[in-house]
Formats: sequence, C-alpha cells, structure tokens
Amino acid sequence: MTLFTGPVDDPLAFNNNPPMQDALDTTRQQLSDAGTPTVDDLAVIVVALTGFEGGLNHPWAAIRDQDECYSASLLKIAAMYTAFDLRASADQLATDQGLTTWPAVQAALTATFDPDITAHTPALISQSTVLRSEDKARKPNYSAVLRLGDGSSPFAVDFTPAQTNAFEDMMVQQHDPGATTTIHGLGYPYLDGKIADDGLFDSTSSQGLWLAGDYAGVWPAARIPCVNDGDTAQGTTARQLVRLLTLLADDKLVGPTSSEDMKALMARAGKFFASTVPPIWPPGGQFVATHGKVGIGSLQTLQTVLSEGILVSDTVRGRSFAVAYQNVIQDGLTQRQALVPVATLIEAALNAF
Repeated sequence: MTLFTGPVDDPLAFNNNPPMQDALDTTRQQLSDAGTPTVDDLAVIVVALTGFEGGLNHPWAAIRDQDECYSASLLKIAAMYTAFDLRASADQLATDQGLTTWPAVQAALTATFDPDITAHTPALISQSTVLRSEDKARKPNYSAVLRLGDGSSPFAVDFTPAQTNAFEDMMVQQHDPGATTTIHGLGYPYLDGKIADDGLFDSTSSQGLWLAGDYAGVWPAARIPCVNDGDTAQGTTARQLVRLLTLLADDKLVGPTSSEDMKALMARAGKFFASTVPPIWPPGGQFVATHGKVGIGSLQTLQTVLSEGILVSDTVRGRSFAVAYQNVIQDGLTQRQALVPVATLIEAALNAF
C-alpha cells in the first residue's frame, strides 16, 4: 500500500478545440482593442465535460494557461484534495490489514506512510533554505485528521469532526483558519509530494499546483516564481487547476465517493459571477456555476487579484464545463467591472462548442 501511485490521468491530453479556441482568441482581441480592463494578462481555460466523461479527450481552449500565478485561496482546493486522498489511502490500508482499533491504524499509518512521504518529499521542500528542519520532515498528524469510522460513511477510516469542520470553514465559508488546520494536519512534505507525484506540479519548471504556506504565517512558507507577483507559496497554472477540476467532475479524483464529497463542499461555496451586484450570471440564466472555489489576494503592488475554479452548467443546451481563470487584477474596479470581461470570454468559448 502506497500513498504515491504516479501521475493521474490527463483529460486534456489531446489538442484543443479549434472553434472554442478561435472564439476565445477573437473575443480577447476585441476586448483588448477596446481597452477593456483585466483581459490582457488573464489566464483562462475552458473544458467541455458532457459527452467526454472519464476520457482523455476533453475538448478545451485556453489563453496563458501555463502561466504560474499567485492565486491565493484558490489553492485550498489542493489541501482538500490531498486530505481526501489521505483518507482513502488510510481506509484501504486499514481494510487490507483488518485493523479495527485506532491505535493499530495509527501505528500502521506511521510505519507504512511515513517512509513513503520522506522518499517523495520535493526538493523544493526538503532542500529549502527558508523552511525549518521540522517543516522539511513533517509527517501528517494522523490523529488530528483521521479517526476510526463510526459507520456513518463507507470508510473504515474517516475524518475527525475537527477536520470536517475545517473543510466547511475553508471551502464553504472561504475562511483561512480551516485551511491552516488542514495544512498543519497534512504537512508540506505529504501535501506537495502527493501533488508532484500526481503530475500536477512539475518540480523542474516550478509549474502547477503549489501550496507551501499555511494562510496564517505560523509556519514559514516555501515559495516559487510566478508571473503576477513576487515568489508565491500559493500558486498554480490554470491548466493544472482545471485538470484537477475535470477529474473531480468525472468522479476520478481519489474515487467516486470522495469526489462526490468534495463536490458537495464546492456546491455550497460562493461563486463570483453569481455574487456580483447585479449578478453577472443571474439565477435562471443560461450559465450557472454549480461548484467552485474563489481566490482573493493582495499582490506586492497592493493590488487585489481574483481567481476562480468552477464547474459550469449550460442550462439551455444541457452541457457542463470546467473553467479556471486567474490573474484578474481588480485595481480599483468593482468585482463586477473586473469580472464582466472574464465572463464574456468564457461565454464565447462555451457558446462556440
């Protein structure tokens, strides 16, 4: 039993969709020529889901999708995902070994998983000149994150009430303390080692999902270069973020039950296009963001930057999509003013499919 099983599927493995790409490029150029704010440096990717579930040929279109950007709270998705993967792996280990008490489960987790985590800790963590020795060698605090299942779920090993509350706080309420609790329960070596082993972060180019800051400043942060700020501890490319979202939508991220649990959290979270005043995507409109996670942060320039990952339903045509966008500089604009051009771009790609 291992925590690290190699690269996850890439549902965007095939070339992008020409009509969607043409609509995205043409609309962006039109907006840019008109002097529309927020579009020139925007990173965005749109992926078709309906009819391609579970495959590696999801149609997609993108702009600047390989830019590594500081994306603030959007990266809490990475903490949620790796915690759910830890639960699934711990459940499998306990089931395989027939363990029925928490002390026995915890001992097995420590003996089996800790050496694996050490072997898969990214060099950006283990060789960091900023992190303390304890940060580089941390292992999950298993008893803080997990407990013996009580029969209320299919898992023999399940989340503690404190961890369940932390998911609610960080994903639904969009607060930082729950993220801090989750990251402290996992540790950077496992969290970032798992993402890198999945192929969702490339240690050579420092591109992809990267979360090595605890949203509280209690632990030192390990940072990587990004295009929209100084070095960041909470960054991603739009491509790798939407790859994760597509696997989640396809019920392939961890597994169907865990994917549904993660989607349930994201379904109850606030989404940008529905919450602006007035809403960009009003209730009853053609497009609805059904699941999502937003990111709102301050750049070193003191400008506010917005990002989001969403699953979108086209209610008119009965189609679903995954969308990620980032590096929307608010720069004195209202959220609606900053995001209307983003929605216009996304809608152009959606309607072109």
